[in-house]
Amino acid sequence: MKEFIKNNKITYNLMSFTAFKTLLIFSLLLEAPRSYQEIIDYFDTHDFINEKISVDTIRVYINSLRRAGCVISKTKRAEGSKFILVSHPFELTITPEQIKPISRVYKTIAKTIEVSELIMLEKFLRKIASNIKNEDFENALNKTSLLSGIEIELLEKLLECCNENKQIILKYNSPRSGQTNLEIICEKMGFENGKLYLYGTSLDFSQSSYLLAARIIGIEQIKPGKSDKVDIEELKIKFKVRADYRELQLKDNEKLLEISNNNTLIEAVSSNKFALKQRILSFGSACTVLEPEDFKQEIITTLKRMRAEY
Repeated sequence: MKEFIKNNKITYNLMSFTAFKTLLIFSLLLEAPRSYQEIIDYFDTHDFINEKISVDTIRVYINSLRRAGCVISKTKRAEGSKFILVSHPFELTITPEQIKPISRVYKTIAKTIEVSELIMLEKFLRKIASNIKNEDFENALNKTSLLSGIEIELLEKLLECCNENKQIILKYNSPRSGQTNLEIICEKMGFENGKLYLYGTSLDFSQSSYLLAARIIGIEQIKPGKSDKVDIEELKIKFKVRADYRELQLKDNEKLLEISNNNTLIEAVSSNKFALKQRILSFGSACTVLEPEDFKQEIITTLKRMRAEY
């Protein structure tokens, strides 16, 4: 431990490599049947081991797993002479009593971590689910997961595009027009009301935009090089909310201007008028638009129409 703290590196002195190599082979066989050559190649390129091992050494490790209770068979030469892990005594089980706490922990953690970290957590839980073969756990995970129904590989690609502000063309399942291609300069991914969105600048509508990740079907094209943002017209509004400012979660495009008598004065800037309207309406009767006047009148008209419909 002292050596690791000092150098922050894994070395031969820090582990039993016989046990480590045995566990590596066990991990490989968990994934799929493996031949001698596949195991040799894996060890040869491993970050920590990086050495060739002999066939005899592999036999020793395989026999060690068998003595530990693993049932390992081997295919015929015509089928590649691969080792198959038939069963093992290390099965992970999760009881019904444990499923609810795991779901609660997931919900708590998911609120405080980045999307990239949430993807790692999702992969970890999915791997557990695939190993334990517990239908109740899989159902609970699907019900709890904030990424349910979204392809992880697609999310990872979208995050890469956001990190590099890439201009992409994606296929989107619009609730109004069905499947359509949209061109957007990616900025970030984040959650709003428990749903994951891709934020960026829409080149089709020349305004800031946010797309529901669950409706993104795939990336059709990634434009080469870095893209400059298009010229877009931004709208600046001021509104007050009758609430304790400490209870408000300001967005990236919002700025706190003044606090007085439990009234919070906020300025917001966006090129997406629809998003600004949605933000105002989300506060209900606790919000009053101050300026500009034409935007204020649009909100009043919307509220009158909503009242007439109900």
